[in-house]
Amino acid sequence: MAGAGSKLFVSGDVLTAAQVNTYLMDQTIMRFATTSARDAAFGGAGEATLAEGMFAYIDADDTLYFYDGSVWAEVSGGVAGDSDQLVLGSQIFS
Repeated sequence: MAGAGSKLFVSGDVLTAAQVNTYLMDQTIMRFATTSARDAAFGGAGEATLAEGMFAYIDADDTLYFYDGSVWAEVSGGVAGDSDQLVLGSQIFS
């Protein structure tokens, strides 16, 4: 399941497993040693399901990927002053 958006937790609220998964886990940039470790972390019994919009950072090649709903695509582009474009798979954002 993709992230649930934003929620303001207040003192005394009970944090459920579903809230941890949808508000926290699904809305972070996950970090894995390799793409193989990333791929092995999804789809098995008791493992998370891939959802469009997830991000993963890979230590082995210092690369950021996003899941577009069917494949992991590399995020490329520059930072302010270096480039005014962000490339997500085949989509270019200016």
